[in-house]
Amino acid sequence: MENPQHSNYIVLLIFLTIIDLLLLAYILFYPGDSSVMFFVRTFDIGICILLWIEFIYSYLHSDDKKQFMKENTISILGMLPVDFVFLRALRLIRLVHLIKQFIVKRNGEKTIINFLKQTYLDKIIFVAIIFIFTVTVLICIFDSQINDMQTAVWYIIVSMTSTGYGDVVPIIIPGRILGIVAMIGGILIFAIITALISSIYTSKLNKENYSNFQSQINELTCEIKKLNEKMMG
Repeated sequence: MENPQHSNYIVLLIFLTIIDLLLLAYILFYPGDSSVMFFVRTFDIGICILLWIEFIYSYLHSDDKKQFMKENTISILGMLPVDFVFLRALRLIRLVHLIKQFIVKRNGEKTIINFLKQTYLDKIIFVAIIFIFTVTVLICIFDSQINDMQTAVWYIIVSMTSTGYGDVVPIIIPGRILGIVAMIGGILIFAIITALISSIYTSKLNKENYSNFQSQINELTCEIKKLNEKMMG
């Protein structure tokens, strides 16, 4: 049975998790004074506690606990209050699962499951995070111009989105090759997401058109039967 209080808790948690991710992104690229860093990290620990409370509650109330753990294993890493940018990035996957839960409660399970099966959104996010992590570590190793994690993450994300600010530039061949890899990887990831979402809407339109066409055929069939009955009568 649906618990309204749990639904409200999920909505609140989605909102707080988004704020938490924005704050973590802010201190990653714009490290402030110690008081700001302390506030963000304390807030992050609080969000992790709330996420674990929701996770345990959902686990205890799930019909298939084994399947639940299988679907949420990766997102567990994103709920750890560890000061490591890529583990924190995995919280995006937990956010996707929270949004999934909310939509299931609002629109039914079939809609969101079909959406995730067709888009593989949570898996694409996981692959994107692993890709960013791998390329970031490699460019920190091979390019002396980019020697800290914050700068490397900034450069890779800018490259993947094809923004190209030019404030960070690799100076050796391996670094430039990794930059090209990031650009191509970003284009592929965004293209796959766009194509999958477009295919869903196209499929939906086709189904609606088919349904309308089928209803028109049924109406014509009924009219023909009536005419035949009149002619036979």
